[in-house]
Amino acid sequence: MTITPNHKISLIIPFLAALALYATGCGPAKTAVKPRSDPQAQYLKGSAALSGERYDYAEAAFKDILEEHPLSPYAVEAELLIGDVYYGMGKYDEAAAFYTNFAALHPAHPRASYALFQKGMSYLRGVLTIDRDQTSTKKALFAIEDLIGAYPQSQFDGAAREIAGFLRMRLAEREFYVGRFYFKGKNYKGALARFRDLLKEYPEAGYSDQALYYIGESYLRLGEDGLAREVFTTLVTDFPESPYASGARTRLRQEG
Repeated sequence: MTITPNHKISLIIPFLAALALYATGCGPAKTAVKPRSDPQAQYLKGSAALSGERYDYAEAAFKDILEEHPLSPYAVEAELLIGDVYYGMGKYDEAAAFYTNFAALHPAHPRASYALFQKGMSYLRGVLTIDRDQTSTKKALFAIEDLIGAYPQSQFDGAAREIAGFLRMRLAEREFYVGRFYFKGKNYKGALARFRDLLKEYPEAGYSDQALYYIGESYLRLGEDGLAREVFTTLVTDFPESPYASGARTRLRQEG
């Protein structure tokens, strides 16, 4: 039998149809497209979870907004609230990072001052005793001073100034502690540096008379008698009622 071109086509068509059917039935299944979340619904969900201290749920909801709806007005709020989530979880370094980012990107936002205050509070949680490293103390003070400088009329101004006073006192105590440690170890140059820094950076901390006394004593031990007399004289003149002034007078009589 002669097979015409039309006959060839009629034989091929069923084969192609069967092949297509096989590919459809046995090929890889198509992945269903995940519907996008609603940013408002996620914001409400996250806020409720945060209020209920269900921090994992709140974190997931707010991060969903940032990932799925970065241009949504809810995304800005989510940036700040993730900081609150981490703060509530006790992850203070992570919280400080989000508060820092929020304040830097949205300085005109009504809650920018809150972000800076919370940044300071996050670092405040890491403040240690004076015999330990004071990096967190310095970071907390920088954040609080930024708040006072940038938003002097904010609702946090009063509390911020009290916290700043505490932090400056802690740093002054640290300088005095280390200065005395050097002095007792006969590292008089190291002691001088610490006590000078204390006078320069924290004159309001109430350590000026003590610092002057140890500066004078350090000069004596380094053979700088003239400088020692100048310092002891300043101590007696500026702090005549200080118990350290008595020791300074004794030294002046001895060196006189």
